[in-house]
Amino acid sequence: MRKPHILLADDHPQMLANLCRLADKAGEVVGAVTDGQAAVDVSRRLRPDVVVLDLVMPRVGGIDAARAIRKELPDCRVVLCTIHASANIKEEAFAAGAVGFVRKQSAHSDLVPAIRAAVAGETFVSPSLEPYIPPPQTNGGGE
Repeated sequence: MRKPHILLADDHPQMLANLCRLADKAGEVVGAVTDGQAAVDVSRRLRPDVVVLDLVMPRVGGIDAARAIRKELPDCRVVLCTIHASANIKEEAFAAGAVGFVRKQSAHSDLVPAIRAAVAGETFVSPSLEPYIPPPQTNGGGE
């Protein structure tokens, strides 16, 4: 069985290097980029299983990048890794198609489980945050 392919995006070089070292424990890091537009472009080309995105990046932010990646690659799983941890941002991230939300402050313990959960088709939120329960899916019609 092949290791999941992982693409990482963060505009801080040291953080990106740290995320690469961590993610390597959960799969094969196939790319690392420093802005959201590059994450979208490289995802299109490499078709990774999981993309880990910073929230605030040049050119395209993480939430918009997540939306674009999920639209073009519906089987790709997105994990947001950020210092911003408000309930509104988590809701926005999950609404954009993310399946994981990791605080950078706890990436050392949470990133690998988040990637593994994403690959397994599960959601993950850093335990240091209040639990997030995705809203129920509706079929768009009446009951």
